[in-house]
Amino acid sequence: MSQSSLHDSIHADPNSPDALKQNVQIALEQVARIQSLARSCLHGIQHAYQAGSAEQTALTHALRSLAEFFRQTGIGAYPFPPSPESQSAPSPPTQQQLIDSTAREVQVLYEQLKRIQESSTVAANLLGAADTVPRAR
Repeated sequence: MSQSSLHDSIHADPNSPDALKQNVQIALEQVARIQSLARSCLHGIQHAYQAGSAEQTALTHALRSLAEFFRQTGIGAYPFPPSPESQSAPSPPTQQQLIDSTAREVQVLYEQLKRIQESSTVAANLLGAADTVPRAR
């Protein structure tokens, strides 16, 4: 977005059809740029987990710029929540973290299965005991 177009849109009547047309055109140009950056990110998918790749950084910057433009001009129909600048992208878990979480999940499932088997055994014993008890006639 050029400084002159931003300057013109600030001083023009924001409710005029010309200003809306200009703002929509600027937004469409930014969306086309974002689409190009997103395609570039998709082509580099093998490096998706490398934080700070140039395409990913450029895409993030372009998305923030578009969101800010939407906030300033009112083109966006819904408000954008403020983006936390201090919050970085979550890092993928390490192999040890994955092993630990998998071991915990397997242990929980094992204990559930063990309780089910014990309950089944108790129920089978109770049913078997009921069959062996002589009934009074």
